[in-house]
Amino acid sequence: MNISKKLLTVMLFALLLNACDTESVLNVDPSISVSIDQAFTDPEVFESYVVGIYDELTDAGYLPRLIPWSDVRGGDALVIPTNNFGRYPIEYSFSETPNSAYGSDDLWFQGYDIIGLANPALAAIDEAPLTDANKALFEAELLAFRAKAYHDLVRVFALPYSAGRDNPGVVLTVEERSPTDPPLGRATVGEVYDQMVVDLERAEQLMPESRTDIFKWTKKSIQGMLARVHLDMGNWSDASAAAQRAMDGVPLMSEEEYFAGFDEPTSEWLMGGGVTADDSNGFLSVHSFWDTRRLGYSSLRLDITFIDDNFSPTDFRGYPLLRQSNGTPIVSTGYVSNKWEHNPNFNQDEMLMRVSEMYLIAAEAEARDPQGDESLAQQFLFDIQSRADVNAVMSGNTGQDLIDEIVLERRKELYAEGHAYFDLQRLQKDLVRTEEGGHYADPLNIPFNDFRRLSPIPQFELDANEVIRDQQNPGYGS
Repeated sequence: MNISKKLLTVMLFALLLNACDTESVLNVDPSISVSIDQAFTDPEVFESYVVGIYDELTDAGYLPRLIPWSDVRGGDALVIPTNNFGRYPIEYSFSETPNSAYGSDDLWFQGYDIIGLANPALAAIDEAPLTDANKALFEAELLAFRAKAYHDLVRVFALPYSAGRDNPGVVLTVEERSPTDPPLGRATVGEVYDQMVVDLERAEQLMPESRTDIFKWTKKSIQGMLARVHLDMGNWSDASAAAQRAMDGVPLMSEEEYFAGFDEPTSEWLMGGGVTADDSNGFLSVHSFWDTRRLGYSSLRLDITFIDDNFSPTDFRGYPLLRQSNGTPIVSTGYVSNKWEHNPNFNQDEMLMRVSEMYLIAAEAEARDPQGDESLAQQFLFDIQSRADVNAVMSGNTGQDLIDEIVLERRKELYAEGHAYFDLQRLQKDLVRTEEGGHYADPLNIPFNDFRRLSPIPQFELDANEVIRDQQNPGYGS
């Protein structure tokens, strides 16, 4: 291990050790063992520090867990009743508590871990002995990390932006913090989103076009994040413009690539988590939760009613992924997707963003914008539909009918990719589960205004942070 990696290991261990103590994870000091001045002395050290944050993002407790979490809570993923290895039954039954939440409690820890690493590094960049090019690159990456973490946190622990800017969001800090700093309370949803826009616009400006490694932040993936944020905010023209910048020059993947699974980059990946056999999440990967044909947890199945009702026989995204040639399930316990194929060597990459999503963001934004171009929305929609179905016909819908068609197509295209719950929230829709869908539980109806739609702030944060103790989400006590 070279000296920079040793330094990174020491710094990350110190951060994690401190966060696990009685201090709030918001008041962490990533420089306990090594000062910031010592840490950021040359580009190699700084780069290793940033690489460590990439590892945090794709750690088993963060995105590989959050992606299935969203589909379970959003109705696209069913949790089998036996042999589910304790993966997501609490989320499936909407019975999270501050002391028991498989996905959201780790998100709080991991998200603020990333923010706590990004903030001091951002503060150090101006004085760091780096070239202007290195400073621009590192600042862009750090800002994108911070925005990504806040985007995930605010969508899990707060009402969606569409429900109002002034609702309680999450704790917002863009400064380096130490254990001696006073604790912080929750900012508003609007304040958190405004900060994300500032960070991402700056990151897009700074990120060089020459960065094309999809396992790291690029201008394209930053534009994709900006499109997601503007879509949440209802900034339709900005959402469409950012999505179209991300789309430009990126081809949609072929049917052959689609059926190869989502374990290696294809032509349309905008961002992925790179994984090697000696640096993987093992069974704690998205692939392991879905794949029934290889060694894995295989805890999740698909809602067959949604598939039956919405995919035509010639749509390659539907039946070939779910059934044998005679129409029976691939496995007796239900219908599965092979989007995520689990590699027995544990070295499958994680797909985090692809260009199909950008087509659908642009389509929805154009359709919703009073000054938008409905013909452009129809074209973007048809680009996705015709890629998947040789018999697709360009939509003649307008107005709300066109919006509804795009929203449905978004669910068809992106199922099992971690968008379901966040779309329900953004659109303020109820979650309705029926026996006909093949669900392994009693029918369930969780209206948008049900307190269980928001995750509780974890107990470890309430215990450590006296300010936020009285700001718990409704329904979970204080």
